[in-house]
Order: sequence, then structure tokens, then C-alpha cells
Amino acid sequence: MAKTTPGKTPLQQRILKIGKELLDRPTAPFREWEVRSHIRQFCRDRDIDVREDGMGNLIATYGSEYKNDEIAFAAHMDHPGFIVETDSRGGKCRALFYGGVDEEYFKTGRVRIFAEGGDVIGKITRTEFNKKRNIKRVFMQVDGPVKKGDTGMWDLKPFSVRSDKLYSRACDDLVGCVSILSLFDELKRRRIKKKVVGVFTSAEEAGLQGAKYLCMKRKIAKKTTLIAIETSSQLGNAKMGDGVVIRVGDALSVFTPEVTAFLTSTARKLKKKDKSFKFQRKLMDGGCCESTIYQAFGYKNSAVCIALGNYHNRNFKKKQIEEEYVSVTDLEDMVKLFIATVRDVDGLSKALKPQLPKFKEEIRPLGERLFNKA
Repeated sequence: MAKTTPGKTPLQQRILKIGKELLDRPTAPFREWEVRSHIRQFCRDRDIDVREDGMGNLIATYGSEYKNDEIAFAAHMDHPGFIVETDSRGGKCRALFYGGVDEEYFKTGRVRIFAEGGDVIGKITRTEFNKKRNIKRVFMQVDGPVKKGDTGMWDLKPFSVRSDKLYSRACDDLVGCVSILSLFDELKRRRIKKKVVGVFTSAEEAGLQGAKYLCMKRKIAKKTTLIAIETSSQLGNAKMGDGVVIRVGDALSVFTPEVTAFLTSTARKLKKKDKSFKFQRKLMDGGCCESTIYQAFGYKNSAVCIALGNYHNRNFKKKQIEEEYVSVTDLEDMVKLFIATVRDVDGLSKALKPQLPKFKEEIRPLGERLFNKA
């Protein structure tokens, strides 16, 4: 019998099981191999078509035989991490770091390197950052042999659940990938007959490289509406525990208003049916996400996220490296929203057609002219 987490709903239990299986796997920009392999097998076990492009992005299609409006949910498979740059000699090595983490944090964190002969722990002794060229190099003492090209992550727990919080070294954005896999699992479980695409991108933390490749090489049909999924640093107006966030935009772009309106309408209808469901509609401008790329290439798009604690493993108060965390309930709400969106996807094309508002004129006795909704 599968192990369960006390006090969780059946849907939360299924999401957490999928989450543990994925979050246990190491990842870093350009080093998503184990995550990619797991996602590919997960999809094949459920008869979901999956293909890999030249950048290592995965494009999985559930229900390819169905003819509904094209919609894709996209998340990235990497997380800020290390690539060993030199073979170790005398217990020392050099590595490159990809991702948005300030230099001061490298004084506090240990590194776990996933070497051929087993995990090796590294202690950072020196950093060498070139901001102009965006190169972050670290020098480490290691307790075992490592080779050029090995993957490293902060030495943190891959998965744990305490109360309503899911803690991990890599919530961003493996939790986004978990939400898509959970969507696929629920579609299969509930026998929902709709076509849905899941896009799993590489090297987002190194400059949105996977999303750029997808668009440049036209790997996704232009008629597809793209929904980027993230775990985003919680803001004062978008708090953890207040539900899934329908993201109006990020630090660089405002996303397609009609798609955002469609998601918001779907969420409102879901809220009427499911009183436990919570959502927010917010501008999350603490950073940028892949929808900025989809927007630039002319795709109809929007984004969805849940609030993230210790963004990029940074405890901002203590100035040290720690596990990221999200609300399990928020994650469940995100999956619920995706299921409802897929069920209602045939209304997407109508929502994307520009519709002028209709008003009825009213002239009152004192000459006031009002234009009320018809």
C-alpha cells in the first residue's frame, strides 16, 4: 500500500506522491537529465505521447486524438545549480553556477555533487563573479572525486512535508512540472477527453534558453495558447496560503489579457462549485518568466503560479541557503484550476475573439446620460 501523508485530501496525496518521485531527482541548468528521464517515463506509463527537441525540452501530448482548442501548460525542469568545470585534483575543483543567487549567499551553503562514484560534498572556498559576462565561478574543496561536467546542487533535502508546507531544494520549478504531471494523472484518472500539451523546458535559470529555442524553432504550433507555470517569490499582495495566482504579468511583460480573463472566469466558476478553492489575480513583478518569451514571439499566453518561500534557496532574513517551500493547499488549487481549464477549453477560442462591450443609454429626468451594461 502506498504511503500517505496524514491530514491531506486524496488529491493532495496523489500530488505529493508525484512530487516526491520528481523532487528526489537532481537538476541544474543544462543538466536536467534525470528529471527529463522521469517525466518521459511517467508520460509513457500513461500512454501520453512525448517527444524531445534539440535543446532537451520535452513536449508531451495527452489526448492527441481529440480536436479541441489548443492549450499548453509549460514549466521548466531546471533549478539554480552547479556544473563542475574541472576534474578534482588534491581534493579541489572549480565549478560554474547558473541562476539568480547573490554572491554573499555562497559563503553559507554546502554543495552536493552527483558524481559517478556517489554523492560528493563540496565546501566553497572562493567565488569569482564576472557580472558583465554573467559568469559565476566557484572554487571548492571536495570530499571525493568529481569530474568535469558533473551536476551540483545546494546540499539540502529534496523533499519533506510539514503541516501545509512542502519543502525542497528545488521547488522552482520542479513543483511546476509536478502540477503538469498531476494534471495528466487526473485527466487519465477522470477519463477527460480533451487534448492538452505539457511543455517541460530546459535552462530557464540560465536565461530562458529552452523557451527561446522552442519559439525560434517553432516547436509549438502558433495557434496554441501557452500557460507558463512558476513558483514565484511571494509578495506583499500575493501571499502563500491565499490560493493559486493567475498572473497578469511579470517584471517585463503584461500577458494576453483575453487569456488571463479566461483563466479568471474559469476560476470564478470553479469557486462557486468548490468552496475550498482559492485563487488570486495579481501582477507578479518580482522577476520574469517564460511567458515573456512566448509573448515576444506572438503567442497568446498567460501565466499561473503559487507563492514561493526562500526564493532560489535564499532565506532573506538570515542571509543563508535553505530549502524553498510552497503551500500544499495552493499547489492543490493550481491543479484544480488546470483541470477546470481543460474541461472548459472549448470556450477558449470564443474568449480570444475581441468583443466590444455593449451599453444601453439611459437619459434621466435631470439630463444625466448614463451608459449601463446591456
